[in-house]
Amino acid sequence: MATLTGLQSGFFTDIDVVDSIAINGNVGTANQVLTSDGTNTSYQDVPTPAAAELITAGTGIDITATGNPETISTNVKSLVLSGTGVSGGLQTFNPNANGGSQTITINDTDTQLTLAEGSGIVITDLGGTNRRIATDIDADTIVFNGTEMEVAKVPNALTFTGTATGTYDGSSALTINLTDTQLNLIEGNGIRINSVGLDRTISVRPDEDTIDFDGSELAVLKVPNLLTAGTNITFADTSDGAAATTYDGSSGITISSTDTDTTYQGGTGISIDTTTNPDTINCASIPNTALQNSTISGIALGSNLSTLTFYNSAGGLLTSYNGANPPTSVTLDGDTTYQGGDNITIDTSTTPDTIDLDDDLTAIDSITMTSTPNPTTIKGNDYPSNPTTCSYLDLSDTTNYIPGGVIATKVRRTYYAKSFTNSYSEYSSDFRTSFKAQSTNVMVEFRAVIRADSKIFYGGLYDYNAGSYHTDQRNRFNFNDESDQDHSCLTWWMRNLTAGNTYYITPYFRGSSSTVYVYGGNSGSTDSFAPAIMRILDGGNNVDVY
Repeated sequence: MATLTGLQSGFFTDIDVVDSIAINGNVGTANQVLTSDGTNTSYQDVPTPAAAELITAGTGIDITATGNPETISTNVKSLVLSGTGVSGGLQTFNPNANGGSQTITINDTDTQLTLAEGSGIVITDLGGTNRRIATDIDADTIVFNGTEMEVAKVPNALTFTGTATGTYDGSSALTINLTDTQLNLIEGNGIRINSVGLDRTISVRPDEDTIDFDGSELAVLKVPNLLTAGTNITFADTSDGAAATTYDGSSGITISSTDTDTTYQGGTGISIDTTTNPDTINCASIPNTALQNSTISGIALGSNLSTLTFYNSAGGLLTSYNGANPPTSVTLDGDTTYQGGDNITIDTSTTPDTIDLDDDLTAIDSITMTSTPNPTTIKGNDYPSNPTTCSYLDLSDTTNYIPGGVIATKVRRTYYAKSFTNSYSEYSSDFRTSFKAQSTNVMVEFRAVIRADSKIFYGGLYDYNAGSYHTDQRNRFNFNDESDQDHSCLTWWMRNLTAGNTYYITPYFRGSSSTVYVYGGNSGSTDSFAPAIMRILDGGNNVDVY
């Protein structure tokens, strides 16, 4: 292909360029044209003509002269654009769209919303397309509070008379106090009260079995418990003579008895006179020997009692009495001379004499308190550093409460070996123990041979009644290296107990991993394991816990 280079000036009718014309080596891009700015020539894109150069804005249409693309705006009610890529949403008009053939359709349909006033609504035309919708109120019963409606009062006032009088329409608060003159009636036994408004109907409440109404009056129907004919007794209905066996009062009954034995004989001291009707029984001659109780204070009936004689302080006879003819009165001379017995002292210098119980009691066999709900006490000397000393007291009885003493003990004498994993489990249900706390603290000891094989040994106290562990009672106790078997004492301290309450415990054990062991008991064999022992000891109240 031939190439023309260098400056060639001239006037040419035709220039036939086969491939390209380069300006300073730039052949341009597709659809670009050569343009001159008056000095230099270069390839440039074809400029888009302004919309105003293509179309003329009519009434209600504005065309921008800046921007790319330029926009067409209208103040008409609707604008529909047709053409490729045009939808019914908000659009801008590009005259170059669709190959420069895009068209504009203007729809002048009136889409203004039509509003009509309904009941209680006022519509005000504010000009243009603006409308104000408000409620239509009477400004008497309903008023505005700012932009909100509120009830001012009811249209018709409530008038009340009686104990209190006045009117109320709701425009202001009003309190009505009325005196309740209604009689309060309460149903008692056998009474029924029916209420309708302020009316009360009072009636009796019969069981309708033994008592019921006969018209408006109460009447007994029968008795609640039957009278039954016994041996030699017959009942007959008085209305028809029919035989009956029971009587409850609901119908008349005739009772007849059959005397099957009317022959009697007199016993010791008793005579029967059969010549009279009925027979006469006489008991005038019953001897003492025929009586079940025939003496008074050991003296046979009919005999005088021992004579009781009264003397004055000088030894003179006042009177005597043997039960036959009692004296009408006995006057004593007022002698008040007494002498003290064991542990009793009489002070005759006072008037009257003072009988004192000695400070030091001796020769006392027993002291028994009253058995009542009220507390009883024996109090020692509370003077500082001078307590009451007791000696030769036997407190071994199980009813005695001794602070710090053993409350309960469990012993596994027969051989028993138990293994445990890393989860707590019960040692033995035989060691379940309930006890009544005597103070706020209790110490629980468990002694046995422990084998942990280089593991940590843990123990806990479990409440088998409640199904949970006691507070602070799961502890670490032992660590055996290798496979030692050591006799160990595990101790738990239960605190914050309530004296008098019953508590339930059973020992639980585990290892830091499987397996640990507890050995106890020997079943009587020689040189075997020592017994496993659990003891519960009262801690008393003088305990400091840190």
